[in-house]
Amino acid sequence: MNKLALGLVIMASLVIVGCGGGSSSAAPDPSYNYTPALDSYHIFDSYDTDTAYSNAPLALNPYLYYGLFEIYWAANSLEDYRVRVSINDRPSLSDSVEIHNERCGAGLRCDQGGSLLCEYGADLTLSCDTSLEPVDISYLFYTIPEDLYLFLEVCDIDSPYCEYDYYPVTME
Repeated sequence: MNKLALGLVIMASLVIVGCGGGSSSAAPDPSYNYTPALDSYHIFDSYDTDTAYSNAPLALNPYLYYGLFEIYWAANSLEDYRVRVSINDRPSLSDSVEIHNERCGAGLRCDQGGSLLCEYGADLTLSCDTSLEPVDISYLFYTIPEDLYLFLEVCDIDSPYCEYDYYPVTME
């Protein structure tokens, strides 16, 4: 009888250990990062320099290709995000001038990436795709040509989180 009782105790112990010892420890939930990440940012300038393939300095000229240039980006985001293009006279987002602002995500014009056709005007203005009116950037100029910084920023819709990158650009 002792052997039978000992056998039952051992069997019960193995069942309890096999089931996790009776404690309630659930597997951790997978953690998802819902904030957008800026994977790449490229500019195709007035002189056909593409930052995706070249480290040559960028320049925008209002008289070449009618001042048109292109911006491309790729983002990694599980939810909608905001993309913002701005320009400044120093490599800082602080006090930069917003040129374009758009919501991106599934079913929208831009999703995990996008492109913008932008225009640099001889009247020292900038505009991109869906901009209603060109933005006056003349107060950023001290001389012509002027070296400025063109920013692209991706921001979370539900929090203040943003990632950005920029390129120095000579505005002729």
